[in-house]
Amino acid sequence: MTAYSDRVREAVTSGRKIEAIKLLREETGMGLKEAKHAVEELERSLGLPPAKTGCSGLIALIGLVLAGLLIYRYFAA
Repeated sequence: MTAYSDRVREAVTSGRKIEAIKLLREETGMGLKEAKHAVEELERSLGLPPAKTGCSGLIALIGLVLAGLLIYRYFAA
């Protein structure tokens, strides 16, 4: 188990995951993958929800807009 500094814990609890990973790497010399997994484990141990990543919401929004435009053009013609 990794011992986390107050700076890393504060960054995680504030939702600044990337900063926490960077700090952990600087403090411990860990690689990127190991630091990312360690920060994610800290998030789980603190009961924090996982950070949402990806662009599925944006893709869904674009799809809805395009569908709306197609429907509008179909009925407006």
